[in-house]
Amino acid sequence: MTETKTSRIDDRYATNEKYTTLRGIHRDAQRHLSEVEWNYLWCGTGDEVTLRDNTAAFDRHRFVTPLFAGISNPDTRTNVLGLDLSFPAFIAPFGGEAAFHPGGHVAIGRAAEAVGIQQMVPVAASFPLEDIAAASSVASIFQMTFVGDEDAAVGLMERAKVAGYKYICVTYSPIRQWRERMMEDRFSIRGESGSANFGPGRSDPASLVELLEFTQPRWTWQQAARVIARAPLPCIVKGVTSVKDAHAALDAGAVGLYVSNYGGRTVDRTPAALDVLPSIRKSVGRDVPIIFDSGIRRGSDIATALALGADAVALGRLIALGLAADGEHGVRRTLELLQREFWTTLGHLGCSRVQDLSEAVLYRPELDTGR
Repeated sequence: MTETKTSRIDDRYATNEKYTTLRGIHRDAQRHLSEVEWNYLWCGTGDEVTLRDNTAAFDRHRFVTPLFAGISNPDTRTNVLGLDLSFPAFIAPFGGEAAFHPGGHVAIGRAAEAVGIQQMVPVAASFPLEDIAAASSVASIFQMTFVGDEDAAVGLMERAKVAGYKYICVTYSPIRQWRERMMEDRFSIRGESGSANFGPGRSDPASLVELLEFTQPRWTWQQAARVIARAPLPCIVKGVTSVKDAHAALDAGAVGLYVSNYGGRTVDRTPAALDVLPSIRKSVGRDVPIIFDSGIRRGSDIATALALGADAVALGRLIALGLAADGEHGVRRTLELLQREFWTTLGHLGCSRVQDLSEAVLYRPELDTGR
């Protein structure tokens, strides 16, 4: 009897799950995608300096794990923007997702609902915004780019409100992105992304044309403020990477900020998103909701981002990997593994709840002076 108990004492990793780690999901995703599809998913712009810096910024941080202060069952639940989350994560609004699996954001939404987090849905999704909203109860934020006619932008927001979305996430695209992997592959996004929300019975395709062709001057903060004032839903602004833009977004009427450099996919040699997060949080104060993305690769990264000022993160590439690996199940398993690792990290840090995370959990050698 004693021998049996002893032999099973380290059996806690035994499982019948198809995927036991995110590494396995990553391997299957890369195996299922062609080289061209993989480059679309994993590339950055230029020399991909910012792409690498986004993840390296997390690697520079270390945790303080106090003795005799661990928590055996921390609570990962939180609420951001009035939305309940089983752990502090949203699905990021990435488009062209049917290139990775035909289920696209419909499957992603169902997986998010099963795990208990909320979904951001992009205008460039492979399905109409109404279809994605109908597939689950968690399609809560609709993301769109401020380009083209202002009335058309407001009309798209009205569609989102009717479909049941609760927020609009607005962003900005000044010009095309210099993605050399995709250029060498001669990749065409047009067949994979963007048109689902435009055309007869939907929104004016002129907005899509403008997003792709860049024939008109880019919007100013004054235009953004005018449309946010007309918006039928509260707006958050994505792409904030400086204190100056954080305050400009709030002055324009945003109710929350989305700190992001788009995963290094817009312009190279910009600062890592994590490096700008603390100064933005310090400047805007504790009461402004901040969502963060760019560089998240595991559950402990979520804890780091929250310690440095985010209220929640948004998951993009990791979700695309799950989708490519195994559709809805792959996404659900990705989220389960992230939540479990985040839970484990909280416990080791002595945090009984999400709100306990602060810079105090991050190692600073100058502060480790003994008594």
